[in-house]
Amino acid sequence: MNDRLLEVRGLKKAFLLKSGVFGKSTGLIPAVDGVDLDVSADETLGLVGESGCGKTTLAKLVLMLEKPDAGTIVFEGKDLRKARGKDLRKIRKGMQVIFQDPFGSLNPRKRVASIIAEPMIIHTMGSKKDIARRTVDLMEMVGLSEDMLSRYPHEFSGGQRQRICIARALSVNPRLLICDEPVSALDVSIQAQVINLLVDLQEKLRLSYIFISHDLAVVGYLSHRIAVMFRGRIVELSDAHTLFASPQHPYTRCLMESVPEPSPQRTIRKNHVTGNLLETNGDDLQKGCPYSPACPWADGQCIAETPELVERNTGHFVSCHRHR
Repeated sequence: MNDRLLEVRGLKKAFLLKSGVFGKSTGLIPAVDGVDLDVSADETLGLVGESGCGKTTLAKLVLMLEKPDAGTIVFEGKDLRKARGKDLRKIRKGMQVIFQDPFGSLNPRKRVASIIAEPMIIHTMGSKKDIARRTVDLMEMVGLSEDMLSRYPHEFSGGQRQRICIARALSVNPRLLICDEPVSALDVSIQAQVINLLVDLQEKLRLSYIFISHDLAVVGYLSHRIAVMFRGRIVELSDAHTLFASPQHPYTRCLMESVPEPSPQRTIRKNHVTGNLLETNGDDLQKGCPYSPACPWADGQCIAETPELVERNTGHFVSCHRHR
């Protein structure tokens, strides 16, 4: 996994904070605040964090579905922010996305054959016969049969619809798949099937994934490395084994302790949250450690200075003054 596929440096995106009946602008909320990330070939990078921390916004920025305020996005050696028109479309062909809601991301008026074939038609990937043959192959690749191609999305179960979404994403031969909560809307048993399918496809097609999820167990199973995100910033980044065995950032520890353990012998561990993160406002997010209002180890430096994401051990990065 030495072949670097994606490089993100200093990525920022802020949205207007509005209030009142007429939506008067009162400031800016940083959704993504100076994120640095790398994804290598054949690698799965897990991205975890609470709702609203900026995971999906980061994914949209990487795909150029949202325009960054600052930073660079380099995919296969090409800067997406400098690309325009046909050049951008050609680069983005190598990156595809699988959304959280499989039903909402499929056109209910189109048959499955048209849904899967559409990206190939847009990118002119062969004749009608070639595209039709490729569509059948993709259906079989994701565990569905050819006779289902004439059906509409509402005729499938949730797990089958997500398989269709995966087939559509694979139709243009991407190298990177961004999976935004792809199994959270599915039953647990179906989740396992889709996850195993993603693992098999990665080995077969040499894919790279950015896997976004709230489920630490799923992320730990799939990912080679995991990035923990909080309020638009990466606060910890490490290989999956090290992160689970020895989490360093207080927020990462809090996430680990929040995972339910179905055991009658389980002893309830103390949650190390001492303050109220909801009391912070837009101005507070611009200075200091974003986790300091709830951190039991926060001091004056944490409130005044934003910690850098620094490599503490080999491959283990932490953004915390406590680990300086």
